[in-house]
Amino acid sequence: MRVLIVDEHADFRLALAEYLHAGLDAAAAKAVRRGAVAPAPIAVLEWDPALRGLPTPADDHVFDCDVILLDSSLGSHDAVAWLAALTLSSRRLPPVVMLTSGRDAADLLVNAVKAGVVGTIARIDLAPGRLYAQLADAVLERERQITIQTSLRTGVYRVADLPPADTGAATEFPVITGYVLDRMIGQGGTARVYLARRATDGLQMVLKVLLPELAGDTPVVARFMQEFSLVQKIQSAYVTRIFDLNYDRGTAYLAMEYFGAGDLNERLKAGLKPIEAVKVFAQIARALDAIHTAGIVHRDMKPHNIMFRDRHHLAIVDFGGAKVLGEVSGITRVGQVVGTPNYMSPEQILGQALDARSDLYSLGVILHLLLTGRPLFQARDTAELMDMHVNAPVPVLPPRVCGFQPLLARLVAKKREDRFASARDLYATWRPDAS
Repeated sequence: MRVLIVDEHADFRLALAEYLHAGLDAAAAKAVRRGAVAPAPIAVLEWDPALRGLPTPADDHVFDCDVILLDSSLGSHDAVAWLAALTLSSRRLPPVVMLTSGRDAADLLVNAVKAGVVGTIARIDLAPGRLYAQLADAVLERERQITIQTSLRTGVYRVADLPPADTGAATEFPVITGYVLDRMIGQGGTARVYLARRATDGLQMVLKVLLPELAGDTPVVARFMQEFSLVQKIQSAYVTRIFDLNYDRGTAYLAMEYFGAGDLNERLKAGLKPIEAVKVFAQIARALDAIHTAGIVHRDMKPHNIMFRDRHHLAIVDFGGAKVLGEVSGITRVGQVVGTPNYMSPEQILGQALDARSDLYSLGVILHLLLTGRPLFQARDTAELMDMHVNAPVPVLPPRVCGFQPLLARLVAKKREDRFASARDLYATWRPDAS
């Protein structure tokens, strides 16, 4: 692993290098005890901004290393601004881990993630094992990201080790040509969801199968088919893929991407650090930008519909309630409510026409969950909850994340014109000190 340390102080660079080698030795000893393959050696490269200025796209030292360890305090140099400019170059930047003061200021976290930082570590928390593990994980994350991007281009994406098939209810499974159904993993009001394998190559996927009793319900069938056509319009690594829509022996089904790392609900139960919350939030914002750019409003943004391909990379799923932006007639109409009460915008609750800003309201509710682990509003029943979304003031965030209050307030503003105009506007222009 080739590590480039960017810091102004020679003694601190030396200390970091010693920490990394000590962390590697500990990791190697642990691998030997477990009978695993020892990690690769470390080559440490140093860059002194005080003497050389900050690297440019022409400096191969930067782009040929595996990971960059960047100090957030570089004297007269703005580390985040430099990184953001470098990210825009035509060359692929290695993953970056940033050393911080440990105060987790909202502006530093947000701008660092937007500039491409994959992780942070506070100087006060520095330890050999932790520093080495953070950098090694950043390298693995980049490898996973490249794998996902390749899979989206080629259509080939495999997940490791199928879970054991549940054969107890196999006789109740529909028979669908070309697929082996392993077990049912969910059921809603219109469809059952099965974990399955494609017979031709063993690719693991999810089959969403329309309930047979609804086969004659024209609006339901139309919405079921619409999900396929809507998702096909969106080209983004942050949105699920649907491989096929078909009928087999009178059964309508969607063959969709399988996510083996669970949903956002599971992540929230474990708790998220502020930097992790910002990274999740940024990915959701990028997903919404792609969705809205394709002319679609999701209408049911919630943690259950945010799935993970692995520990770091998410995708938005379930477009069963989505619609084309600006569409007045069709499957759903003004006055017909679609969504989940905890995450619905005021205009959604009131049955008004929706646009992309309704999804941004839902994103604001999710942001509150990411930062606090609690819903935006808590009520005795659904009626009270919906009334709070329409009329209650925005809750105040706890002190440790209070820097995100302006962002939260703008996302969940009662009037849609007071929110960001779009997800792209949000991602491009927001700063923690903006009102």
